[in-house]
Amino acid sequence: KAHQDVYKVPASDLRTVGTTEDGDQTAVRFEQRHHGVPVFGARYAVQTEGAGEKGRRVTSATGTLYTDLTVSTTPEVDEATARKRLFTLDPRLAGVEGRRTADHGLVVLPDAQGGRLTWHFTVTGGRPDGSPVRRESYVDAHVGALALSYDNIDAADASPTTATGVRVDGSEVTLNADRPAEGTYTLVDSSRPMYAAAGGQIRTYDARRANYADLAGGPVPDSVPLVTSATDRFDGDHTRSGAVDAHVNAAKVYEFYKDEIGRDGIDGKGGSIHSVVNVSSNGKDYANAFWDGSKMVYGHMEGVPLSVGLDVVGHEMTHGVTEHSAGLVYLNQPGALNEAISDYFGNAMEVRGKGVAMDDPTSGLVGEYLCNGTKPLAECALRDLNDGRDAQRDYEPIPLDIDNGGVHYNSTIVGGALWDLRKSIDPQLADRIVYRAAQNYLTPLSGFTDMRDAVTLAAKSLKVSRAELAAVNEAFDGHGIVKGWEYKGGTHDGTTLARDVLPAYEVYSGVDEQAAQINGDVYAISHGDAIAWDRGSAAFGITVGRFGKQHGREVAQDDAYLLDPSLDDDRMVFTRVSADGIGVYRTGAKGQGAIKKLVDEPDADETEPVTEDGALAYIRTTPDGEQDVMLRGADGRTVNLTPESGTKASRLAMHDGTVAWAGGADATYLNVYDIATGSLQTKRIGGWLLYTLSDIQLTSDRVFYRVSGGFLFPMTNIGSAPVSDLSRMANLKFPTNLALAQFSVTDDYLAYSTYDLWGSMGSWTGPGKVQVARTGDVVAGGAAFGRVSCSSGAQLAPSLGDGQRVAWLDTSAAATDVVTRPAFAGSCEE
Repeated sequence: KAHQDVYKVPASDLRTVGTTEDGDQTAVRFEQRHHGVPVFGARYAVQTEGAGEKGRRVTSATGTLYTDLTVSTTPEVDEATARKRLFTLDPRLAGVEGRRTADHGLVVLPDAQGGRLTWHFTVTGGRPDGSPVRRESYVDAHVGALALSYDNIDAADASPTTATGVRVDGSEVTLNADRPAEGTYTLVDSSRPMYAAAGGQIRTYDARRANYADLAGGPVPDSVPLVTSATDRFDGDHTRSGAVDAHVNAAKVYEFYKDEIGRDGIDGKGGSIHSVVNVSSNGKDYANAFWDGSKMVYGHMEGVPLSVGLDVVGHEMTHGVTEHSAGLVYLNQPGALNEAISDYFGNAMEVRGKGVAMDDPTSGLVGEYLCNGTKPLAECALRDLNDGRDAQRDYEPIPLDIDNGGVHYNSTIVGGALWDLRKSIDPQLADRIVYRAAQNYLTPLSGFTDMRDAVTLAAKSLKVSRAELAAVNEAFDGHGIVKGWEYKGGTHDGTTLARDVLPAYEVYSGVDEQAAQINGDVYAISHGDAIAWDRGSAAFGITVGRFGKQHGREVAQDDAYLLDPSLDDDRMVFTRVSADGIGVYRTGAKGQGAIKKLVDEPDADETEPVTEDGALAYIRTTPDGEQDVMLRGADGRTVNLTPESGTKASRLAMHDGTVAWAGGADATYLNVYDIATGSLQTKRIGGWLLYTLSDIQLTSDRVFYRVSGGFLFPMTNIGSAPVSDLSRMANLKFPTNLALAQFSVTDDYLAYSTYDLWGSMGSWTGPGKVQVARTGDVVAGGAAFGRVSCSSGAQLAPSLGDGQRVAWLDTSAAATDVVTRPAFAGSCEE
């Protein structure tokens, strides 16, 4: 109230959400509201010292507040319609198994136009490919479009007694358990201080190979029992399931936070700690562990339960601690910081428990014991906090669809700084500093530089020495985390068409995974600004321009989202999403002229438009969920190419008189339609359990398709067949393994980008590069691939035009830019 001239936020728009005290030091967290509606990521933490109103003084204030919010908080799209739109606009959610949708009401997303009012939903469950789902989705309450969407999987009365357990490594341990009179023994630990204070227990459950998707999100289902034994010995199946290790390690994590930090459990209030072991993915081993917002869930990796690693258990439980304190958003820098804090405390617990010295080369390894002795520790590890990575040299601004923007890949940069601090001062002091930084100073959108500031403030509040404060600066300096580090990255070797973009395909599945659509000398870029709201572009729009010209034209509307363009010689068509509906609209070929409606039926939604030679193909979604392929000829006549019931078409492509799409009963059928003859070929991709068709492209005589797996099988294959004969399908050969590959193909060339990303714990070998070769050589199996660019960063989403014209997403600088070259680089030898 005393500083309205500085903050420009009415006191009535702030809500107290948490207070922590340590002696005469107090930290208070505030959440910003706009006319009573919560503002996404807007938290402020104020730290004070002293007692009483007069004796208390503010020592620091950190966080993010938004002072220019003007958006109306009256929705024009109701919550039910928004929920329906969510599943229309993001078909990825339609295949979620055991799907549950939680409604959270209205939330304001800040942006430079005064904010966007949205409906917030959380969708939980699992995908057939083995990846858990806890997706936070925000639907614009004025337009009805998807504004932001990202995955947020990070992972009673008592009769206490003791029992004996056998761990996976064969060692025997004493377990704190529960045994009602004359009953069986259960893995329920009521011996901790949290039980006396709040009834909190450490409870371990056996999923008995239940599908992880049925457990993701929410409390432990009644169908999942506590781990029990008829005697006071837990071995055999209890050992193999990981139950004994999960129970022991959860107790160790609790003890660490209680004894070393003074925190009573994950929520800080003595709430119970729940672990679920022995989950599967449709009956197969589920090689993952995650915190899902209320419990830990553990599978097996190569037969070894992931609960054997104290650093893994500590990592997942620390995600819960972070969720109850800083609430770091799980994407980009905040997400990487979230992972770094979990890595730090998980490893701190493990080196403490195993007596590993901080200067031991293995001290920074994450997950090194998951192989149970079958591999050297360094080979088994998922990450290494001693990898020496530098923000200015090594940070990759990865798009959201890859590792949520690099939350694992970039985490060891800041995690390494924290670990170096622990190596240079008293480890227990370092733990207290890092914990206080996360607890009192970080807010949901904090980044790496904010973490440096938070650690510095936390160290000062703990009255550390000058030498210890200098160690803080040295640790962050050593990893390049200094003010302005984001602008000291590398450079690319092409011409920038658009800077700092959020590709629309990251939020909207079905949008082409290409940096741009190209037709002759014209390009169209479908992009959004849902994360970096302060830059001032429209929520989702299209940049249209000509190669060789300095600036493109922005095609955007305040009351609608425009995305997924397709270029013809005399027009550009695209999907328009507004409060009134979802339809196909057009402008001139270079974005000029008025925006006009092509197809926008009141009882259906139209998406994925493709235009060529005056013809238009698109997907029509009806209220009953039918997704049909519609073809409108140059004469204006429209025909349904999929009149049979139950169609779920997607991944639409059209070129040179041929239309192709994925569909049928599921996304494993390839369909090719000849416009001239009206003939349709349909063929299921064979032998690909848990794989789906995720991209389809056409040349004048061939169809190319991408077959993608998921978490358990992250590899990708690109295949091809003549458009005249799908029975001649064949996988193409590439010089590297494909994982999450994106590609573009013309009659002359095929370009692809690839990554090596495995699992939610994260292990990535490095940024992918775009490779290119002649299409005929790739089909024949003897292609010599070269590079389209020699830039230092990741190269994503290639898009080919005439000749060697190419565009791609480039992350060499501290942003994702759309870059182009008129010719390929070829060789990039050092």
